Amino acid sequence: MKVVKRDGTIVDFNEEKIKTAIEKANTEVITEEKATQEEIQDIINYISGSFTNKITVEEIQDIIEDRLMGYGKCQLAKRYIKYRYNREL
Repeated sequence: MKVVKRDGTIVDFNEEKIKTAIEKANTEVITEEKATQEEIQDIINYISGSFTNKITVEEIQDIIEDRLMGYGKCQLAKRYIKYRYNREL
């Protein structure tokens, strides 16, 4: 699967980037709000299993936010949104 970056370049999907971003957000919330390694892997599996051609960085980030909220990790989703916003800047 290919990922279309914000600048239009196309790169290979790298699940480590997703894992790193969620883990960084995890450091800013209380234990009950942290995503488990299983939840993080589930998000990665969902993305890699749902798209076979191309996906944009923004679409990936939307999916991550939705999945985190689906796990009831609202504070973590907020932190991830802040991380996403700062990266966009």
